[in-house]
Amino acid sequence: MKDGTSEKILRAASGLFANRGVPGTSLGDIAKEVGISKGTLYYYFPTKQDVVSAVSESCLSAIGDKLFAWVDSVSADIGAETCLDGLCDALLGERELLRVFIALNNVVEPESELEAALDHAMSEWNIMIEVGSLRMEQDAAVKMKRMTAAILPFLCGLAALNADSDYAKQAFSALVLGQ
Repeated sequence: MKDGTSEKILRAASGLFANRGVPGTSLGDIAKEVGISKGTLYYYFPTKQDVVSAVSESCLSAIGDKLFAWVDSVSADIGAETCLDGLCDALLGERELLRVFIALNNVVEPESELEAALDHAMSEWNIMIEVGSLRMEQDAAVKMKRMTAAILPFLCGLAALNADSDYAKQAFSALVLGQ
């Protein structure tokens, strides 16, 4: 599988899930988007659930990587607003990731592997945001810690609305810092 077809399939599926949702995307749609036959798609991913699982793993990992990079960039000497702008840029820079995350949340079934993966990822991400906030200046850290549970849903909402980056940053700063 070194030909890159698997990655092309996942990229196409992610884009389609982000724009049409998981139920609105068929394996035929994905195959057409990649330019392969459905038979070839079935060779790589025998079921739609296999595609959903692979897309979810890729999406959750990518969001986690972006948050980890943000945490590494945060420090008290760069100012709270700059830190928050960095978080907005990290998560909204590639809105498709959050839109895929939203699409996955819309099809999760109780007690499924997907539900467990999404819950685990959200817990990790909230911890990352809290760790990042603790590296900010004290006043901002206190405010951000109180808002941690609201931050990811808020940013997902901005991604779903396809909000302008400047507007997103202003709204996010207002939410967290009350400015």
